[in-house]
Amino acid sequence: MLPPDSYNRGMRSPSFTMPSIALAFLAATLPTWAASPGEVTPAPAAGPTPVAVVELKGTIDDYSYEQFVKRFEKAKASGAKVIVVNLNTYGGLVTAGLDTSRFLKSQTGVRTVAFVGDKAISAGAMIALACDEIVMAPYALLGDCAPILPGGESLGGTEREKQESPIRKDFEASAARNGYDPVLVTSMVTLGRTVHWVEDPTMTKRRFVDPAEFERLSKDGWTHVVAPGVSNPVDGPDTLLTVDGRTAVKLGLATGEYATLDALVAARNYQVVANFTPTWGDAAVSILGSPTARSLLIVLLLLALYTAIHTPGHGLPEAVALIALGLLVGVPLLNGYAQWWEVGLIVAGIVLLALEMFVIPGFGLAGIAGIVALLVGLVLTFVGGDAAGGGKSANWWAGLQTGLVSVVSAMGLTIVGAFFLSRYLPKVPLFGRLVLTTVSGDVERTGPLPGAPAVDHGPFWPAVGAFGDAVSELRPGGSVSFYDPTIADVRVMSVISATGYVARGTKITVLDNKDNRILVRPQEG
Repeated sequence: MLPPDSYNRGMRSPSFTMPSIALAFLAATLPTWAASPGEVTPAPAAGPTPVAVVELKGTIDDYSYEQFVKRFEKAKASGAKVIVVNLNTYGGLVTAGLDTSRFLKSQTGVRTVAFVGDKAISAGAMIALACDEIVMAPYALLGDCAPILPGGESLGGTEREKQESPIRKDFEASAARNGYDPVLVTSMVTLGRTVHWVEDPTMTKRRFVDPAEFERLSKDGWTHVVAPGVSNPVDGPDTLLTVDGRTAVKLGLATGEYATLDALVAARNYQVVANFTPTWGDAAVSILGSPTARSLLIVLLLLALYTAIHTPGHGLPEAVALIALGLLVGVPLLNGYAQWWEVGLIVAGIVLLALEMFVIPGFGLAGIAGIVALLVGLVLTFVGGDAAGGGKSANWWAGLQTGLVSVVSAMGLTIVGAFFLSRYLPKVPLFGRLVLTTVSGDVERTGPLPGAPAVDHGPFWPAVGAFGDAVSELRPGGSVSFYDPTIADVRVMSVISATGYVARGTKITVLDNKDNRILVRPQEG
């Protein structure tokens, strides 16, 4: 509205008022004259919103966080105005969840929408709440983000507060940023909270309150909100808030309910300009990082070492052992479940075992220390990060239990596998060819040892009781030369010492020879 004096000045000047009216009339009628009879010029239609989809599924760990950040930055570079985070996860490391949540809350220039088509549990709920908006499929699940001990036992007292505090603060920050009720969202984190959903007598105001506040408001006429399919209290003292898509919409946690991601895109006039999903490499890291796969890798490592001892110097078992070891330590380093000192412990254990086998005579302290270091290091690579940066968290205990079960199971499978290898490995053509070689040079070729007793040749050669010479040190594996009358020459065989270390040049007696596993000891006398 113009000030009064301006209005009066306009009225006192007819020469100004009439042309103004004429020009206004001409401007209003000109579009009609320009258009054809019976046509209406439509308003410009709004174009579709460019959208990029970034998928985050499986276990939340350091590797998935790093890959998610890379895909998110590519999504921003694609020109998208909205980035849909397609979530499907049961959670994972709290530290990785917190990192992802802070990253999402720091974004500017794009709108983030979390789409929960199946589940966003634990760290997944934390990430969903950090987005600007949540939309869900009707029966998808959201919530349950409290640390627990293995077997479902809950933490208590100071230990619980230590682990919950950073998680709860993150949920409160997301609530303040995105307009969620802090009492409601923190009930996903803290066990023992009862949350009532109430409304005032006029049914115009609604709140989420604890029992004490509910009792006070009840005196002023506030009552429970009645909503189909929603229990009230919405969360009890013995549960952690977990809701499906329909309930999340009613409680204000989700802004929409869409059966699929395609339904969301169609309903909101989105145009997907890019879709960033995990690559086959990401999938491989995820699979190899699972406890089952890592247990099998431990079995493969131990069996490869067992085979290398029984057929030394051929390379293939050693190569398999190196690959298995690389995967066992490399994948946990990528996803944040291992630290460098844990990898160092594993390497130190292998070095000690190698020294015991090939350098130090006998089997003693170095071998025992090597076995302990190797097993402890492998177990600790299953232990993830700690939410508070130190101490024994729920993640720590859960990872320790998983590591113990995995390593012990792997050792049991290794024993069974070694038994079958001892029986059937020599029958495999490749290994059958590997265990025999003919040598020449400084090895004595004068025939059988003088006074050698008659021996039972049996199905394998050399027979039990046969004599030979150690042409290498036995630690406990090594090489021994035996005279073969069929070729009137000596052959060198890979053997295992039953008594530990044996020096080079020692006279050797065969104790057992089954399936090309030759067990020997130094000749008595």
